[in-house]
Amino acid sequence: MKLLSVLALLVALVAAQEEWDRDRDGYYRYEDYGEPEGEPEGEGDGSAQEEWGRDRDENYRYEDYDEPEGEPEGEGEWYHTEPRRYYTEPRDPRIGRNFFGFSQYDINGMVESYALEGELKYQFIGFDDVMEEILVPEICHITSKNFTIYNNRLLDTFLLEQLEKMSPDCQSFKCDVLHYAHEHGARIFVDIMNSTSMQDAIEIVGNELAQAIDELRFCSCGREFFRAIFRAAPFYNPAAFDEDYGIYYTVARNVDHKSAGRVFDQLIEGVCASGSEGGRCLDDMFDVVGELMDMYDVTEDEIDDYSDGNKKAQRQHQKRCDAFFGVINAFEQAGDDDYYDLEPSDGEDFWHMFFDKVGAGTNALYCAKGCKKQRTRLYPCCMRKMLENNKIWDNVANVIKSIHLIYPVLNDDVEWDGFYERDTYYMSDEDLAEWTAWTIPEDLREKFMKMVHAAKYCEGNIVRCY
Repeated sequence: MKLLSVLALLVALVAAQEEWDRDRDGYYRYEDYGEPEGEPEGEGDGSAQEEWGRDRDENYRYEDYDEPEGEPEGEGEWYHTEPRRYYTEPRDPRIGRNFFGFSQYDINGMVESYALEGELKYQFIGFDDVMEEILVPEICHITSKNFTIYNNRLLDTFLLEQLEKMSPDCQSFKCDVLHYAHEHGARIFVDIMNSTSMQDAIEIVGNELAQAIDELRFCSCGREFFRAIFRAAPFYNPAAFDEDYGIYYTVARNVDHKSAGRVFDQLIEGVCASGSEGGRCLDDMFDVVGELMDMYDVTEDEIDDYSDGNKKAQRQHQKRCDAFFGVINAFEQAGDDDYYDLEPSDGEDFWHMFFDKVGAGTNALYCAKGCKKQRTRLYPCCMRKMLENNKIWDNVANVIKSIHLIYPVLNDDVEWDGFYERDTYYMSDEDLAEWTAWTIPEDLREKFMKMVHAAKYCEGNIVRCY
């Protein structure tokens, strides 16, 4: 037993020495590989040349591929590359860091912590100076009466006039949002980064949004604020625009901001509506996202088993209600392979195929046999009411139409040779007339609705909302 203990101790010491032989970045030192000095000389037994002549990725020699230009012939085709030297750290269990790609080093460079009255607080590094020197003076204290081009870079008089039309109880909204972000923003960021699951991260975001909506009176003041923003957007001209912002004005003057504002207003009304269990619809919608994240976790954990299984095993996976295997299969089977050769700029052909494939996936999610009862948890009644509100989608269509009309200008397809003569090299008069006459086809809109509101289009028994 003592001999075994001694051997175990020696093994541990050797392992510890190997750890110490790594450099501080996690790489092995050269001496760990016993790298010989210089190039191998002569033929020898060939083993040295075989080792030195392998490339770093696939362990094949250059002569197995096309010989690169400039390489000498004969023995000179043997070459030396450094072996891969990297150390893979254990995967951080905090999903927030893995998902967003932040390391502790990154977070330390953005956020600092401090103690205040025995409570740990967080703040973004340098944000205090920005708050005191720029944001608070401009956002909180400037009005349309004391505004000049010298004391404000972010606002303009017309925007300030629109904001001052908000009700007296909501006049401080923009300043309240600024202070709320300063007080809570860094803590929320750290909490999300430290979350250990997608479900945990979604719950944090949902709770923080619910709290912010209450404290800032977003459902009333927020609606007034965004109405003012959309009224002012076409004419926004702050001092910060001290360079050529012609593209912004082309978009701002021609996109249908009225319809966009109505969409935003109706969405705020929808998420602030009453939901189940005495909460808001927003709470129910985050519960749906949480359910979807649970399904995602199951799918991610078992995707290898699904991919490696035979067809019978895959069909069993596809019938499950707690994972996305059926959704994945429906997406892959819908449409044809031409979809992967298309891009959004290809127009209706792309969007028809996109809505077909994604719509097949959402249909499999909500309408799969044996899962409709479970899918009730993914279908709040307040969300169904929002999706059935045709005014939202009519206004979305108006915005899309307005963006469609200005696309040739943004793409430089429409240019002017002189004061009134248009250059028809890139787009003829006939092409322009056809482009401006375009409207969203009814069948394309129907496919879109089947994608976003799949529960409504299930065959057989409908999915009940809750």
